[in-house]
Amino acid sequence: MSQIFHIQKQKNILSLRADIVRAIREFFWEKGFLEVEVPLIVRHPGQEPNLSPMEVIVKDERNKEYQGYLHTSPEYALKKVLAAGYTNVFSLGKCFRNNESFGGDHNPEFTMLEWYRKEVDFHALMDDCEKMYIHIEKKVHKKIKEVSWKRLHMRDLWKQYIGVNLDMYQTTEAIFALCKQKGYTVDEKETYEALFYRIFLNEIEPKIKEIPFLIIHHYPKQMASLARISKEDPLYAERFELYIDGVEIANAFSELTDKEEQKQRLKKEQQQRKEEQKETYEVDNDFIDAVGQLPACAGIALGVDRLVQHYTSCKNIDDVLVLPMSKIFN
Repeated sequence: MSQIFHIQKQKNILSLRADIVRAIREFFWEKGFLEVEVPLIVRHPGQEPNLSPMEVIVKDERNKEYQGYLHTSPEYALKKVLAAGYTNVFSLGKCFRNNESFGGDHNPEFTMLEWYRKEVDFHALMDDCEKMYIHIEKKVHKKIKEVSWKRLHMRDLWKQYIGVNLDMYQTTEAIFALCKQKGYTVDEKETYEALFYRIFLNEIEPKIKEIPFLIIHHYPKQMASLARISKEDPLYAERFELYIDGVEIANAFSELTDKEEQKQRLKKEQQQRKEEQKETYEVDNDFIDAVGQLPACAGIALGVDRLVQHYTSCKNIDDVLVLPMSKIFN
């Protein structure tokens, strides 16, 4: 299929996509958020072990070369903006990740919506997600679709679907033993997160399709990423993921504001990349400093393409993109 034919074929869907993107912006403008255009090229990519940044070479007027990367998310830049004294901010733009599949739920170039609120925790972002969904329905379909959102603690989800008390499996050793007990082939070098997802992706995620609109909150503290640990439930981090029709749409945190803790977490991820023989990167010290200056805040990243897939009933991300990688390179 030619590139032009693909664009012609998807005209109605791409028009609806434009309406959805417009509605998203209007939602945040009406709430007084500032839209921030972050740089796509960064000097220091994130340290996430499961992500592969795309390298770029930047040359100045004297032809001197600089090693850069296309950002995997706008998170670092937006947190620097918050640390500089701004209030509620959002970014809606392109992100890039290498070693992603061409099609399905992934594309190496994709659109991400990310927003941050000051002086709130992640519960406020859950409210935002539910209200934004209604706003888009009203703007795009000219009606308010009544949906029932369900919010479930990760511990309750494991208990409900596989009869496991997750409180008892908060160490790598414990969840490794559980994987072995369940018959999975696992390696002693695997991380807690890898072992957790071995069970979650195989035994729980396929079943949550029965809950069309689901927010799973409180992930084990070993999977805190950039989230703060819950004071009320210290085995867990204040992190949630949003699922629509069984597909992960967003990932959110009550943000960590401890500079030293953040540095240690990034160093740990850096070491994990090294052990997995992946390319390692320098830690962004400006980002570390920004974390130490953050106000109490919560942030969320939402996959716009997947949200458009939901509204258009498209099973393949290629169908909601002007030119997906599968059409550019195949």
